[in-house]
Amino acid sequence: MRRWQIDSLAELCRGLPDAEVTPYGSVVEPDSLDSWSDLDVAVRTTSVVDLGSVLGARIWASQTARDADRQVIRLVLEDGRRIDLTITGAEADVPAPASDNEVRFDAALAAARFGRGNDLIGLHLVLGILRESLVHRMVAADRREGRTHHRHATAQDAHAADVAALLRAPLGPATSRGAYELYSASRAEVDPEFVAAPEGLDAVITRGTEGVGEGMA
Repeated sequence: MRRWQIDSLAELCRGLPDAEVTPYGSVVEPDSLDSWSDLDVAVRTTSVVDLGSVLGARIWASQTARDADRQVIRLVLEDGRRIDLTITGAEADVPAPASDNEVRFDAALAAARFGRGNDLIGLHLVLGILRESLVHRMVAADRREGRTHHRHATAQDAHAADVAALLRAPLGPATSRGAYELYSASRAEVDPEFVAAPEGLDAVITRGTEGVGEGMA
């Protein structure tokens, strides 16, 4: 099977002809490269990197960190590719993230961890998403009841069972998808302008599960 990581590396090299593009991690260790692997690349350049043009897909979620010497960008693209860039010499222009960016990123990472059987890390990430979901439910209860102190159950308490049901099911990438669904439903109840966008997460899971049964990196 042709690896997307290899094709994406070639795409980055073509899109950044004046930059020094150096891959590292599993993409340079073919025996450890699998369908859940991300692409790790160091880029040394003197020009601002236009991520939209060089990656060929919209950014679905991201994490960005900077210090005096470098910019580290972890990306989840809408087509399911996960790419980590370490940029020196200049910076990349990163679009403003979605309002649920952190949840999106954690859900994608959790899906990859679950896909490899790293259930401890996957569950840790998912529990954070579910906690945010329950917070939104508590806010909804406060708004409906007109108070923050509830001696007895409210209509929102029934949603705690949804979280419990998700956690009773076998752990796997679907756990991450279910957590994002619960978060989105609870967020939409308190934020009418919120629109769920699971496409990037679905693409991550599709890419990963295409290679089930392969050796793990």
